[in-house]
Amino acid sequence: MASASAYSQAPPKATGVRFGMIGLAMLVAMLLYLDRMCFATAWKEVSADLGISTSSLDLLLSAFFWAYALGQLPAGWLGDRYGARWMLSAYIVLWSLSTGLMGIANSWTAILLLRLSCGLFEAGAYPAAAGIVSRWMPIGSRGFASSVVAVGGRLGGAAAPILTMQLMLWWTLGDQWWNATSDAVAATTSWRPVMMLYGLVGIAIAFLFVWFFRDSPAQHSKVNQSERDLIQGDTIALSSDSKRTAIPILAMLQSIPLWLNCFVQFASNFGWAFLGTKMPQYLKEVHGASASAQGWLVSLPLLAGVFGLLLGGLFTDMITRSMGLRWGRAVAMCVSRILVAFGFLACSYVTDSIQATICLVVVGFATDLGIAACWSYAQDVGGKHVGSVLGWSNMWGNFGAALSPIILGGIVGYFVESKAGWTAAFVGCAILNVIAAFAAIGINAKKPM
Repeated sequence: MASASAYSQAPPKATGVRFGMIGLAMLVAMLLYLDRMCFATAWKEVSADLGISTSSLDLLLSAFFWAYALGQLPAGWLGDRYGARWMLSAYIVLWSLSTGLMGIANSWTAILLLRLSCGLFEAGAYPAAAGIVSRWMPIGSRGFASSVVAVGGRLGGAAAPILTMQLMLWWTLGDQWWNATSDAVAATTSWRPVMMLYGLVGIAIAFLFVWFFRDSPAQHSKVNQSERDLIQGDTIALSSDSKRTAIPILAMLQSIPLWLNCFVQFASNFGWAFLGTKMPQYLKEVHGASASAQGWLVSLPLLAGVFGLLLGGLFTDMITRSMGLRWGRAVAMCVSRILVAFGFLACSYVTDSIQATICLVVVGFATDLGIAACWSYAQDVGGKHVGSVLGWSNMWGNFGAALSPIILGGIVGYFVESKAGWTAAFVGCAILNVIAAFAAIGINAKKPM
């Protein structure tokens, strides 16, 4: 009887609402990258429809990243101040409207303003998602939960080229879309309804998010006491830290290792942005890839990043256990930069689109292989200002993404022969990443700021 009584008084098993909240954050990340990457896929149709030159298109591709970089700190602060439920929902609606309204834009200036606004409002997504992980997951599960959210972004990025191109072909060919040949060409206006569709889907996801999401376990009626107890200690610590709003600007400016980390992220994003902005143009101009093939090929390096993200955390943790914190972060960053450099250099020797894509798959995988080490460095040295340190580094990283299409486009345009221009661009990316590999060696995660 005593045993049965003790069993009956045992606390119930913790509910799993927290996993649903992480799933919602992952869904938002998928939408984030879908809206971010779709415009680059439709570059040819946009150019033909609006009469935009290649150099002007490069400015449009770059504009997003400038706004995205500059908007991170203020957008992150708003998320902390008012909570992810309402602020992230507002961000989704606003960037979805920016994407959808491109479907009725009739000038380069209108597209520019909409891409700037899209980048500005998307800037709040990952800071808000970090808050979701902190509020809904215990410390021991936050690393994997963060990886799940990041994987959502990469899945959205991998799906964007395929989905966007197939939707444009469907709009052009109608019932004959599925039987279209590989050299089928989308109509010049086919990108417009696709952008409108993405905008409507985003608004629907925003309503779904605000309906199901709550800012903390205490506010969700489906969370039982056992699940609250599992997360409660972390929630209290977070609440205490949230009152400390001052950003350690002076300390960040004086930290040489942090500047080295910023440069590593700058180089990382500079090369990675090629995959989402210039790769379709490269496959078309140099290897003659069809519109349909471009969508599938561009998705592969982004999909490889999913595996890079999942393995990157294991990689840096393994090195940290064997060599210590100092080299656990530095070696992981250094190795990833070297692999990226090899991938770009190999692109100079390929002869067809399949070989080029394989090389760029290496670039996509290796780039994300080093992300965990970069983000972990901020957690290692940031103390109570992890968000500020991470945001600072990520801001500089996105400056690299913003400059990428402009600089690479300028290099390509400088050469009379297109292939020579792309080769020079790849060599430039490789050199930048080799320099970043040396910079990574100087990063010391054992020294807090």
